[in-house]
Amino acid sequence: MKVSPCAALLAALLACAAFPVQAGSMDDANKEGVDAAKAAAGTISADPNGYFDNYSADAPQKEYYKGGTQTDTSIDVAGQKELSTSELGQTVQESYVNNPADSISYDSDMMKHSDDVRGNAETIAGGTDGQCVEQEVNKTTYTTHNCEMASNLTQSCSRKATITNHEAVTQQARTYSINLTDASVVNGLLNVNFTLPDTGTITGASLRLYYSQAPTYVGVPFTISLLGGSLTIRTPAPDTAFAITDRSATAGQGKSASISLQVSGGHSGQVYDTQAASLRDGRLMMILTLQMLVDVTVHVPDITWTDSCPADMGDAVKLSETCTDPGGDRTVVMDGISYTLHSDCWEYTQNWIVNEDDTNTCQAYIDDPNCSEGTRTCTQKIGDYCVFQKLTWQCAHTETSTGWLCGSEFYCSDGSCAAMEAGTNQNFGEAVSQLAALAAAGKEFAGMDPDTVTAFTGKAMSCRQSAAGFSNCCKSGGWGQDVGLAKCNTEEKEIGTAKEKKLVVKVGSYCSTKVLGVCLQKKEGYCVFDSKLARIVQEQGRHDQLGVSFGSGKSPDCRGIKIAELQGIKFDAIDFSDFYDDLNSQVALPDQDALTERIKESINSNLNANGG
Repeated sequence: MKVSPCAALLAALLACAAFPVQAGSMDDANKEGVDAAKAAAGTISADPNGYFDNYSADAPQKEYYKGGTQTDTSIDVAGQKELSTSELGQTVQESYVNNPADSISYDSDMMKHSDDVRGNAETIAGGTDGQCVEQEVNKTTYTTHNCEMASNLTQSCSRKATITNHEAVTQQARTYSINLTDASVVNGLLNVNFTLPDTGTITGASLRLYYSQAPTYVGVPFTISLLGGSLTIRTPAPDTAFAITDRSATAGQGKSASISLQVSGGHSGQVYDTQAASLRDGRLMMILTLQMLVDVTVHVPDITWTDSCPADMGDAVKLSETCTDPGGDRTVVMDGISYTLHSDCWEYTQNWIVNEDDTNTCQAYIDDPNCSEGTRTCTQKIGDYCVFQKLTWQCAHTETSTGWLCGSEFYCSDGSCAAMEAGTNQNFGEAVSQLAALAAAGKEFAGMDPDTVTAFTGKAMSCRQSAAGFSNCCKSGGWGQDVGLAKCNTEEKEIGTAKEKKLVVKVGSYCSTKVLGVCLQKKEGYCVFDSKLARIVQEQGRHDQLGVSFGSGKSPDCRGIKIAELQGIKFDAIDFSDFYDDLNSQVALPDQDALTERIKESINSNLNANGG
């Protein structure tokens, strides 16, 4: 029952009015919590280990968050991949595909009969006063049937582009300015020491010389030997480039410059000392500028494509590919540098046929409310998905007859309940089918070498199952109408006709055309037999009982059954039900109505003779 928003709001208001004490208590508790939080603010810090089991500050999932400026993430791709590859994800998908829900039919004869028994219990238990009461009796027998069922399996996959990066070493041009202050007088010359700021190649150098305070000895020429080159400048001097030969540089490497001053007279020593002091205390500024090429590790953006498919797509046929995330430019920032990348499409959705088949010999049992599924065995898998399976079904057959309950004695009206009571085997079809199979084998063996002759030989054939823009030429029906099957060849039409007559055994499928690792067309291989008996004995006798394989889809082995193999087959364990229709069409049974009338007359005469 749906509740309107107004009604819900009114109910909430009434609830608040009805419980003022509780509401007040909640307000007090809320205020207490707020006050406690304010008091604790800035005084304590929460320890995540105290709240979360197996907490890790360096969890691998943090790579999906790349800051507030991120424009792309691969978390959805990773999620799809985890669903496809993890044990839990595979179990969920496999269970969903391979284990359909069981169905119970309340239209079955057994369920209906149980209702009748419950509703007519008094009548069924009556008839003890010596009067003859007409009664209906039922007996249920069970038969087991084998069948095959294939599954269509299609998959929709995504192929998504995400922006990733890789590390690369590149050379960058950088400029460094070094203030030369470590000055001293060594061997009558002015010596200045400095340290190289980076590793790389020095491409150029220049020097600037000026006084930051009132100068002393203005205009003194300085001849400087530095990095394998030299220049002469007079104070003050602007930034002046000079040639060098020492170009290799290592960060932290010590270098020195030797400076001679062109002074005359007996005061040269004083001049050197004064200039050295001026460099140290900053009154004289000597700025060395270096242009360098240095190796720098940078993060270079890439476009990486990730496929996420939940099944083994090795032999799947690709039907279509659609762009579901339109292309364009996307910008990312790495190491403070903005990059723009372009893709014609950022995500494609692909549709694949993993397995295509309409084989289903179980439909008659599925539709019959008196049949229930027994066992299910997978005989062909693609990845974790079952695409071909064999099933057993148990079907209940209720025989109904009428009779007369006279005191404690029951008399059958038509004679059928006598056989029901005795439990006589009425399976005429099964017995005749076994004899027919043996007779057919004996006919093939007659007069032949027992070491080389075989029976029930089949023919290996194949058909095109699925391809982009092409009809399925392995269909199990519709061949009489040729709907959509005009492109199928003669062999494929023969297989289709044989399928409708239940003369084929499917061996398997294989990729017949593959280009650049993508399957463009699949085929199915079959063994085709001349009769239902041959197919039944080959499938249930040779394959299921003796374990002799039919080969592979690409190379079906449809050889006949040898005499020694035939002797090892248990014919009473074979289900011949597919052959019954052919058998019944050739057998004339007694007229049932005439037989029933004759039995009724016999019962009535016996009752009259006993005074009933």
